[in-house]
Amino acid sequence: MRGWRTLALNLATGLAVIAAEMAGFLAGIDWAAALGPREALWLVVAVNLANIALRHVTRGPAGWCDRNREGGR
Repeated sequence: MRGWRTLALNLATGLAVIAAEMAGFLAGIDWAAALGPREALWLVVAVNLANIALRHVTRGPAGWCDRNREGGR
C-alpha cells in the first residue's frame, strides 16, 4: 500500500488531538463526587486489576506490531 506513512501520520495526529480533548474533559470531573468516594476507589482498583490480568493473559506485543511477521523490523 503506497502512502501508508502519510495515513499513519494523519491518523496519529488526529488521535492525539482527540486524546488531548478527552484528557482535558475527564480531568475536569470530580470522580469522587460523581461516584462517591468508595465507588471511585473501587473503580480505580478494578481498572488496575483488569490491566494486571490482561498483561498476564496476553503473550504478544502491544498493538499490531509483530516482529516475527516482518522479519524482525
